[in-house]
Amino acid sequence: MITLDHLTRRFGNTTAVDALTATIPAGAITALLGPNGAGKTTTLNLLTTLLEPSDGTATVAGCDLRTDGAGVRRAIGYVPEHGTVYEGLTADEYLELAGRIRGLSTAEITARATPLLERFEVADARGNRLGTFSKGMRRKVLVTAALLHRPPVLLLDEPMDGLDVRSQKTLAELLLELAAGGACIVYSSHILQQVEEVVSRVLVIHQGKLRWDGALADLRAGHEGAGLRDIFLELTGDGVGA
Repeated sequence: MITLDHLTRRFGNTTAVDALTATIPAGAITALLGPNGAGKTTTLNLLTTLLEPSDGTATVAGCDLRTDGAGVRRAIGYVPEHGTVYEGLTADEYLELAGRIRGLSTAEITARATPLLERFEVADARGNRLGTFSKGMRRKVLVTAALLHRPPVLLLDEPMDGLDVRSQKTLAELLLELAAGGACIVYSSHILQQVEEVVSRVLVIHQGKLRWDGALADLRAGHEGAGLRDIFLELTGDGVGA
């Protein structure tokens, strides 16, 4: 579970994240939505401890951002929007590095990575250098790396970016399975059709402020007959960045 308690981040005179207060439950996939510049990526960077809060705090799997950053980092798996890889490494070497950082043995890394690579249909290329991989193939390796230590919390920024339709379906099914197993998953994306296929809860932020926090079904019920895009545009006022 993630608890946001007046979480705030300022850059100079600009407040990028403005006193966000919400509870993101375990066992569910929660969408983090908002126009460009709404504060989504800043929020994720706070939750990963890449940034420190200006005010307020958050707890991630029971670990406070301010007092137990190491505990937060142990609890999360993170797939950033613009994730980079070491192009000179093979997929296996990269996953070995990622797993060792998490304290896993080579045997554990292989045992956990192989089913995921097979599921994503990149196992045959695991010995190839990542510099030869397509964007979608790299994305699959990044997702695999994020899941190696079986984190209770998974933070995803545009996770479907670069994936073909088949791979999108595979990842969506995997995320639903992880949530059913108790994982707390935050899914940030601009592709609303992909979002509504997998999420059960929605957080909408605009200009750093929380505009909606609740179940997707409740959001739809309050806007009968409207699609998620129209609801999103109404909540964010100016409709930028949908």
